[in-house]
Amino acid sequence: MTSPRSLWSRQSTRRLAAATVVLTLGLSAVGSTIPVEAQTDSEAARQAAREIQAARDRANEAAQALFDAESLIDTLSLEIAEAQRELTAVEAESSEMRRSLEASAVRRFTQSGGSSFILLGDLDEANDELTAEVLTAVTVEAATVELDDFDAVIKEVDEARTRLERRQAEAEQASIDYAALQQRTEDEIARLIEVEERRQIDEAIERELQRQREERARQDAAAAQAAADRQSAASAAAASSNSNSGSSGSSGSSGSSGGSSGGSAGSGSSGGSAPPATSPPSNAGRGMTCPIRGNYAFANTWGAPRSGGRRHQGVDMIAPSGTTLVAAESGTVRFSTNRLGGNAAWVTGNSGTKYYYAHLLGFTGGNRSVSQGEQIGTVGQTGNAGTPHLHLQIHPGGGTAVNPYPYVRAVC
Repeated sequence: MTSPRSLWSRQSTRRLAAATVVLTLGLSAVGSTIPVEAQTDSEAARQAAREIQAARDRANEAAQALFDAESLIDTLSLEIAEAQRELTAVEAESSEMRRSLEASAVRRFTQSGGSSFILLGDLDEANDELTAEVLTAVTVEAATVELDDFDAVIKEVDEARTRLERRQAEAEQASIDYAALQQRTEDEIARLIEVEERRQIDEAIERELQRQREERARQDAAAAQAAADRQSAASAAAASSNSNSGSSGSSGSSGSSGGSSGGSAGSGSSGGSAPPATSPPSNAGRGMTCPIRGNYAFANTWGAPRSGGRRHQGVDMIAPSGTTLVAAESGTVRFSTNRLGGNAAWVTGNSGTKYYYAHLLGFTGGNRSVSQGEQIGTVGQTGNAGTPHLHLQIHPGGGTAVNPYPYVRAVC
């Protein structure tokens, strides 16, 4: 017979073993749910980042289309001015020819004893025998021009006028398209604001966005290097071909003219040919922060034509008027105003790189030392800006401006 004490002992042992099993299974279950939850949070951050980035990409695409339309308008403006000059020149030439022919006609009529003559106008309707004789004589007079030449100039006038009218019609349509694209860009930025407000960007989402930016920067650098390699290979092949054909070639004019310093705070652009398309360094954007705090869209407008024959030397970042602008790097800030750039600022980073901000609505504080990310002003459309945006230039080492798009793309 089993004693009560031994039975209690065996029951206690069984209960302890069962409790141990339950506890072990429970701990295992808890342990297995931790990575699942972490994985769920990570996937949620990736999904949120994808949605935000997709909204940013749509806004950037709209901004690119808008600034392409602006470049088209500026190009058409230059072409209209040139077409107008051509029309004025050929009209002056035709008028001079007409006066010369009329003077010759007068002389011929006078010498022939005629009592009247027909001034040049409807030459095809000159059926009178005497008139036909006089006009034929004009064509062989040494001091006059031939009627065929006059007809050719009249044709040039018509063609020049047609070209001018065509360009004017294209410019009018481009202006209509620009207004529609401006509205589309504003709508996309408004949708971006909605997405970012709904998603409430936290640290996990920001890390994923930064990872995506770094991956894009890596792909951009690889593509730029591949393009440079192809260009070098093509240049080497052309040089080899010229050498083999015995051509001495001209090596003195194939390179860049050196460009402008890009430091013109007055325009933010340079005249003449497009600035050199220098490949961005692999570390583009390293050491700087995005100059805008808020919602924005930007486009690659480096080298795009601008009014007055200038070339664009910056990146344009569209944002609602009043959006915060910050120092891209720690250093100093100096404010100024000019006709084209409006309210402008130069940030000289401690690295030696200079950043030019244009079209500001207003300044925050005065000339001073600043820390990276410190507010220096707000987005506006002062100067010659058609829509609220930041025009940003980057001058590595304080020298010639380089295409800032890869830098901004890497950090914004």
